[in-house]
Amino acid sequence: MALEREVETYRRELPRLLADDGKFVLIYGTDVLGIFADEEDALEAGYRRVGFATPFLIKQIREKEPVSVVPSVFPCRP
Repeated sequence: MALEREVETYRRELPRLLADDGKFVLIYGTDVLGIFADEEDALEAGYRRVGFATPFLIKQIREKEPVSVVPSVFPCRP
């Protein structure tokens, strides 16, 4: 799975990150590279620090994850 280590790092660090609820965290591998007020600043920092060709995670820090409901495109069949 892509960004598996980064997602695991986010989950592990979440209790500490919640002090910045609503902000955006930049994670590369097992390292938290920074916390930013908006997603654009986090993206610019990610490109500067990690590069354009290497994946990194930017995630909004939230105590509870929002749930998205996507309707099925195809009808269910028995």
